[in-house]
Amino acid sequence: MDQIIWLISVPLVAGVIVYAAWILGGRKSPRGLGRIAAMVAVVAVAWTLCEAVDLFRSLPEGKPGFWSGEGEIGLGPLTLALRFRADGLSALIVLAASGIALMVTLYSVRAMADHDRAPVYYAWVLWTLSAVTAAALANTFLVLILAWEVATVLLYLLIGLGKPQSRAGAMKTFAMLGFADLCLLLGVLLLFQAQGGVNSLLLMGGVQAQATDRALTVVAYLLMAAAALAKAGAMPLHTWIPAASEHAPTTVFALLPAALDKLLGIYLLARITFEVFAVNTYLASMLMIIGAATILLAVMMAMVQHNLKRLLSFHAVSQVGYMVLGMGLAASILAAGRAAGGLTAIQQGVAAIAFCGGLFHMLNHAIYKCTLFLAAGSAERVAGTMDLDRLGGLARVLPVTFICCIIAALSISGVPPMNGFVSKWLVYHGALGAGTPLAMVCLVAAIFGSVLTLASFVKVLHSVFLGTKGSAAPAGNERKENAPMAIAMVVLALACVFLGVWGGLAVDRLILPAANAVGLKTAGISATPWALELGDAGAAGLWQPSTASALLVVGVVIGLLVYLYGRAMRVRVVGNFVAGEDASSDELWHVSGTHFYETIRRLPALEWAFGDASAGAFDVYRLVGRYGDVLVQRLRGWHTGLVAVYASWVIIGLVVLVAVLALG
Repeated sequence: MDQIIWLISVPLVAGVIVYAAWILGGRKSPRGLGRIAAMVAVVAVAWTLCEAVDLFRSLPEGKPGFWSGEGEIGLGPLTLALRFRADGLSALIVLAASGIALMVTLYSVRAMADHDRAPVYYAWVLWTLSAVTAAALANTFLVLILAWEVATVLLYLLIGLGKPQSRAGAMKTFAMLGFADLCLLLGVLLLFQAQGGVNSLLLMGGVQAQATDRALTVVAYLLMAAAALAKAGAMPLHTWIPAASEHAPTTVFALLPAALDKLLGIYLLARITFEVFAVNTYLASMLMIIGAATILLAVMMAMVQHNLKRLLSFHAVSQVGYMVLGMGLAASILAAGRAAGGLTAIQQGVAAIAFCGGLFHMLNHAIYKCTLFLAAGSAERVAGTMDLDRLGGLARVLPVTFICCIIAALSISGVPPMNGFVSKWLVYHGALGAGTPLAMVCLVAAIFGSVLTLASFVKVLHSVFLGTKGSAAPAGNERKENAPMAIAMVVLALACVFLGVWGGLAVDRLILPAANAVGLKTAGISATPWALELGDAGAAGLWQPSTASALLVVGVVIGLLVYLYGRAMRVRVVGNFVAGEDASSDELWHVSGTHFYETIRRLPALEWAFGDASAGAFDVYRLVGRYGDVLVQRLRGWHTGLVAVYASWVIIGLVVLVAVLALG
C-alpha cells in the first residue's frame, strides 16, 4: 500500500511545488524558473518510473495480482472504499505511462523553454501522471471515475496552453470526454443495480463477472465501452483528437491523446470486457466491427491530410482499431467457447494471443506515436509550420530526427522487425484462429490498413525530410538539433527496435502477466527472447523475431555493400537540361508530397465520403450540437409565457410520473 501511495503522491506533490513557485513568483515565468520546474519534473517522473519498475518486478509470479489498501466510509447502501490493486495489467499501464512521461518531459526541457507558462505546463503534466496512475491502480469504480475525470480536466487545460485557436479544440475535447465520463458513471450505476448493490463497487477481483444476458447488463456494458472507446479515440467518438491536434503544443499530444489517454481507454476496455462482464458474441462482434472500421476509415482520412499533426492524429485513431480488434477477437472466441459448453485448449490459447496482440499494440503505439509527434515538434521548431506543402529537405538539418522518424514510421506500418509488426502479427493470428467469416473480413481490413499506413508515411517522409527544400525550410544545412530533444527521440526509437527484435521477451515479461490478470489462460503460449509459439495448443510457431531480424540485417548489409560499390564506380555526371530555366531554386522545383494520393480523394466511390468527412458530416460532436440547437429552439418556442400552457405541462408531467410509479 505504501508503494502505491508514493507512486500517486510524489508527482502530485511535485506538481504542487512547481505550481506554488509559479504563483509566488508573480505568475511570471523567467527562464530560470522554467528550468527549475523542468528539472523538478524530470526528477519526479524518473523516480516514478523507477518505482513503477520495482512494482512490476514485485508482482507475485504465477498469480493474477494482489490487493492493497482499504479505507471505507459507510453511506447507507453504498460504501466509499479507497482501495487499490496492483497486478500485471495495472502495473503495465503505470510503467508505460511513467516511461512516456519521462521522455516527453525530457524533450520539453528545450521544447517548452520559451513558453511563458512553462512551470504551469510541468505542474499539469505531473498531475496528469498522478491521475493516470491512480486510475490504473484503482480497485473501485468510484476511485477510477474520480481519477478519470481529473485526467479529462487536465487534458483540457494542457490543450489550451497552445495557440489562441486551441481553445475551440480544447472545448470540443472537454465536451466529448465529459460525455464519455457521464456514460461511465451511468454504466457503473447500472452495474451497481445489476449486482444487487455490491457495497464497494469493486472494479476487479472478488466479484463474479456479470453475464450480458439481460438488457440492464448490456446497456451498462455499452455505456462503459463508449467511455473507454471515446477516451482511446476509436470511431465514431474520435473527432476530438484531430480537432485538438492542430493548435495544441506538440508535447501535449505526444503525452496525452497519443499515449496516456490511449492507455487508460484500452485499460478500461480490457477490464470491463474480460473481468467485469462476460461479453456475449454480439457485443464481441460489435468490438470487432468498430476496430476494423476504425483502422480503415481513419487511415484513409490520414492519407489526404496536408497538416502533419492532423495526419498523425488520424493515424493515432487508426491504430486504436488494432487494439479494439484484438480485444474483440479474444472476447468472441471466449463467448463462442462458453456458448458451446466449455473452452478447448486451442480456443484459450488463440484468445490469449488475440488479447496479447491488442494489448501489446497499445504499448507499442504509445512508443512509436510519441516518437512521431516529437519528430513533428522538432520539424515545427525549425520550420515554424506543420504545413506539408511548405516543408521538405529537413533530413540534413535534422538527421537524428529523420532516422528516428523512419524507425517509428516502419513501426506504425507494421514492417518487421519493428515492434508494431509483432503486435499486429499476434492480432492477425487471433483472427485466423477465430476462423469466423467476420474475423476473416476484419483480418483483410487490418492488413489493408497496414499497407495504407505505409503508403501514408512514404508521403510524410518525402514531404518533411526528403526532396527539395520547401518555402519554410531554413537555408543551409547546419544541424539544428539539441541534446534533450534528440535523446528522448533516440530512446523511444531504440525501444521500437528492442520490442521488435526481442518481441518474445517483451510478450513474456510484460504482456502475458497482464493477460493473466484479467483471467485469460496463457499456459499454452511459449514466449522466449527468440520466438513466440503456441505449442501446447497444437499450433505452429507464431514468430521468430530474432532470427528474422538477423536475416534482415544481412540483407541490409548486402544492399549497403552494393551501394558502396556503385558509389566507387566512375561515372560521367552531367547537369539536367531544364529548357533554359533557372534550376538553382529549390522553391521553384519543389514537389510537395501532399498530392501523392489526391487520386484517392477523387475516386467516384469515395469523393462524396471524403467531402462529407471533411465537412464534419460524421462528427458526433457537430451532429449533437446541430440537432441539440434545434431542440432548444423548439423548447423556447413552447415557452409562450402563458400560465395555462405551463399548467398543462405540469399536469402532463404528473400523469407520466404516476404512470411510471404505478407500472414500477
